[in-house]
Amino acid sequence: MTRVTPEDVRRRRFGPAPFGPHGYHPAQVDAFCARIADTMAGLDRLTVADIRLVEFDGPPPGHRGYDIEQVDDFLDQLCMELEYLRLGRSRLPAGRTHDPLTHDDVLHIQFSTPPYGFPGYMADEVAVFLDRLAATLAHRGPNGLTPEDVRAITFHLAPDGVPAYHRDEVDAFLDLVVRQLSTACAEPHQPRAHS
Repeated sequence: MTRVTPEDVRRRRFGPAPFGPHGYHPAQVDAFCARIADTMAGLDRLTVADIRLVEFDGPPPGHRGYDIEQVDDFLDQLCMELEYLRLGRSRLPAGRTHDPLTHDDVLHIQFSTPPYGFPGYMADEVAVFLDRLAATLAHRGPNGLTPEDVRAITFHLAPDGVPAYHRDEVDAFLDLVVRQLSTACAEPHQPRAHS
């Protein structure tokens, strides 16, 4: 798994949408990718929420837009890249196979509070999940969380006055965890060396 660089994002182009009125406006997608690249380089301040909520117009009349599925998949990947950056960690260099997210990362992660007027996930419920995830990463035993467990997790929205976390940040983190646990499950078991 190699890290996506700001230059990779800036230069990324997408295939054309199928014929018809569908597709994203290429110039708008390119400009937004440039902003994401600037954010990764510390020159802009887009958040995971900004990426998840972005909307693009259709292509100009007489032109084909970018393939919607390709763009959406790439933006999902970039949400995880920004989550790694927010954690202060980079993706693994090519050739490394162990997990980038550690027990200590989970113990020290801090999510933002939700924007004013928007509900967030109950902080206590998220904290319980983080404890389970930290134990999974520390022990990697048979009773740990699986990718399916993480996909099935739901958090309740916090009522007014109850501590809450930004939903998009938590959701991006869950995507990251699912990907990491899926990779770990796919790795062949390495037997311990005998002394």
